[in-house]
Amino acid sequence: MKEIWVNTLPIIAIVGRPNVGKSTLFNRMSGSRKAIVDSIAGSTRDRNAVIVDWGGRRFELVDTGGIMEDAETPLDEQVGAQVDTAIGRATLVCWVVDGRVGLVAEEQYIAKRLRQISDRVLVVVNKIDEVSHIPEAAEFHGLGFGDLYEASAEHGLGVAELMDAMVERLAEVPDDDETEAVEELRVAITGRPNVGKSSLLNRLVGEERAVVTATAGTTRDAVDTVLTVQGHTYRFVDTAGIRRKGKTPNKADRLGVMYAERAIERAQICLLVFDATAGVTTEDASIGAKIEKAGRGAVIVFNKWDLVSGREAEAKELELDAREKLPHLSFAPIVFLSALTGRGMKGLFPRIRGVREQQLLRVSTPDLNRFLETAAERLPPRARDGKEVRFYYAAQTGVAPPRFVVFSNRARFELDATYPRYLARRLRETFGFEGTPIRVAIRKRGRSKGQ
Repeated sequence: MKEIWVNTLPIIAIVGRPNVGKSTLFNRMSGSRKAIVDSIAGSTRDRNAVIVDWGGRRFELVDTGGIMEDAETPLDEQVGAQVDTAIGRATLVCWVVDGRVGLVAEEQYIAKRLRQISDRVLVVVNKIDEVSHIPEAAEFHGLGFGDLYEASAEHGLGVAELMDAMVERLAEVPDDDETEAVEELRVAITGRPNVGKSSLLNRLVGEERAVVTATAGTTRDAVDTVLTVQGHTYRFVDTAGIRRKGKTPNKADRLGVMYAERAIERAQICLLVFDATAGVTTEDASIGAKIEKAGRGAVIVFNKWDLVSGREAEAKELELDAREKLPHLSFAPIVFLSALTGRGMKGLFPRIRGVREQQLLRVSTPDLNRFLETAAERLPPRARDGKEVRFYYAAQTGVAPPRFVVFSNRARFELDATYPRYLARRLRETFGFEGTPIRVAIRKRGRSKGQ
């Protein structure tokens, strides 16, 4: 299986030491709050990327973790390696320094790393909130990288001028006019902390796109990765681990959970990832409920399959456990794989594509009404007051998720509350819809002439 980056646009990477305002600048330039911004040094751990259009020029803007001269933990080392990857891929490097703090020793270390590519580096002196601060920025000229760009990312001052300069520098890079817009399938990788979501993303992409350590909650941002496999384009979103309320110890982690939930909202399909050695928990059920409520397609993924012995018996036990504890996702297919070894990965993409096909499935009105007649004969609908219930006809009103309306002489609240669920179950048995929720509405309508 070969994975390649779809995006052929020029890349601008934002780099710098921790807490100089890289993510604030990224958010200001991209017009979003996609990256987590906090006063905690190192709030950005993964590379964030977004496509930006400025002055008619499109480019990929990449936010990175902070560069540190002395890595204190394995996590710091991985962040450093991942920043190196971003710099290596970048067309331009936007080096952000702190104009309030001034020139510090770490900047000399970063300058050494960037001097080999000095022709691709723009130095941005951030946190210049007042004109009186501009003279203090002059000391950064000593770094030897040419012009400085003073800005205040927090207040937006100087950011437009910086982006103009970036686009001017990109004018030397040919625009890829032959690149056509490709429909992307948006897939969110979600689950509890430390179940292997980032390892799964890295296996899919073939590089250390997201930071992976044994520390639960390493990923805080929702990290987008676009790739194409066998002619199909996917945007994978690796999310922060979703904990239940009261279990998010600090502001950055709480923001990460919020963005993970937003990622579910904007995804079309969610991969709910489990640690096969740990089984299914109540937290998993809560995430499953969020996915179903959002109307998203779902694939249940049991990761770390390489650590499980007696796999055939264990698979059956895990599947039964998932079906019992994840009632909201009873429709979701189950995949067993190992992101570490790659075992089972080939089956993941066909599953994702299959779910998408089922999300978009349409049932013709004649077939639907024959189905309705059969379903009503098998289990006649009952009104709560005991009076007769008639179904006139049914229609499919939408897809992703498939939505159906049944017109009746009674409103939904007048019927037994379980009947719409019965119809949804019968729809699955008759037409499929594997991997997607189904919405069934019953509407009251008076009988017209000829009915």
